[in-house]
Amino acid sequence: MDIEQALEHVRKHGAGTLATLFSDGRPHLSVVFASVVDGALWISSRKPLVKVKNIRRDPRVAFSSGIGEWVTVEGTARIHDGDDVLERLRTYYRTARGEHPDWDDYDRAMMRDQRLIIEIVPARAYGAARD
Repeated sequence: MDIEQALEHVRKHGAGTLATLFSDGRPHLSVVFASVVDGALWISSRKPLVKVKNIRRDPRVAFSSGIGEWVTVEGTARIHDGDDVLERLRTYYRTARGEHPDWDDYDRAMMRDQRLIIEIVPARAYGAARD
């Protein structure tokens, strides 16, 4: 399976599990929803969460989606929490769900919740999806 085939599966299904690494090498798994933006996986998360701390220390990650027909994407993650984070969060939302009815309210909620974007640049993909 090539990376584009895996990304197509994620475009259709989105929900999956993100694997990051604790400092001692143990895996940490989180149920997340991924959108595909410009050939990368984007996941919304919150600044204080373990997965974010793990990625800041070690950006190697894997995302797996599906049961029966499934894909895994391995890659390197980047945390986006700078000045452009609200625009990135809007792009994430639009890609997954379309337009929001009140973007000002959305922006306030994202700031209150300390939201950020995890971007995963794919390096390898494998799986058993037929998408």
